[in-house]
Amino acid sequence: MTTKPQRRTGRARTIATAAITLILAVGIIAACVITQPWRLIGGATTANTQVDVTTLRTQPVTKGALNAQTRLGASLQYDDAREFAAATGMITQLPVAGKQLNTGDQVYEMDGVPVPLFHGSRPFWRQLGEGAADGPDVAQLEQNLKETGYFTGEPDNHFDWYTKDAIQRWQTKALGLAGDAATGVFDPASVALAAGAPIRIKTVTAKLGDTNVSPATYTGIALHLNATLTATQAATFKAGDKAQVVLPDNTTIDTTLTSVDQGGQAVGTDGQVTQPSARIDFPDQTKVAQYGPTAVQLLIPNAAADGRETLIVPVTALIAGTGNSWAVEVVRGGKVVRIAVTIGTVANAQVQITGSDGLKVGDKVVVS
Repeated sequence: MTTKPQRRTGRARTIATAAITLILAVGIIAACVITQPWRLIGGATTANTQVDVTTLRTQPVTKGALNAQTRLGASLQYDDAREFAAATGMITQLPVAGKQLNTGDQVYEMDGVPVPLFHGSRPFWRQLGEGAADGPDVAQLEQNLKETGYFTGEPDNHFDWYTKDAIQRWQTKALGLAGDAATGVFDPASVALAAGAPIRIKTVTAKLGDTNVSPATYTGIALHLNATLTATQAATFKAGDKAQVVLPDNTTIDTTLTSVDQGGQAVGTDGQVTQPSARIDFPDQTKVAQYGPTAVQLLIPNAAADGRETLIVPVTALIAGTGNSWAVEVVRGGKVVRIAVTIGTVANAQVQITGSDGLKVGDKVVVS
């Protein structure tokens, strides 16, 4: 009488075990379908990988001439902002965001005294007065005093009587110092030093009454174009390639690419990297200054296009290998086959396949 319950229990355990095994198997398959590990760059992919191909997104391989120009979203922008050195005294008047300043213009006020803009490639690191050793910082100071009308000689590395006289006149007129306060000794804290001039105040970073903080950030006044690229576009375009910029009012500027950045530089400590990008500088700023920072369009003709017909696949089908190698994955007979390819022109999210090991028109390539 006791054998029947025992048999039912054993059978139930067998069913439960089978059910758990089935659930685990389904879970593993689902995870593989979601992550598609066979598409990971650098991972092992056999010539014939068995997968559930119904879950894959595919596009057909076509044939034609890929001559269209590439159209990219881009922006006019200033160079990255920089910080002024911290004020050594109390900030008694703040900079004005968006204001353009030339050499000698007031940036802010400290302890009731104007702090004007000077520029140079090296920081002022010492006080400069009679007896100061020769150095390039002396020449940099004299250059700024010359630009502001106080030094009439030719800037050099030597501090002499003419340098002291120029400083005293600058201290009296520009800083408003009187009597013994106009010492003829230059204090680095008395100016706001920028890498170049003119500049544009970007962000005010201090409050009235603050001490030992930077008063503001600044940029240059020159606008440039920046456009984010895909890896394949960055590998195709190069500095000097012809380009056309479409401005907000639909007028255009014919120009060339100034530089192409492949990206990949680390940003911070969280593993992020810079994106590939293209840059265009405008020597004639009058063509873009009126628009300010804004969105524009960038058109790049496909200089490499030769009119011949080739196989064409979506850019999103490409898989990067080592070096400058590429591959695509094709669905054939319920299996995924990886095929090495050589790429040509890239345009409008499509790419020429100029060489392959068996890819043909009508093949279904896996896209991301």
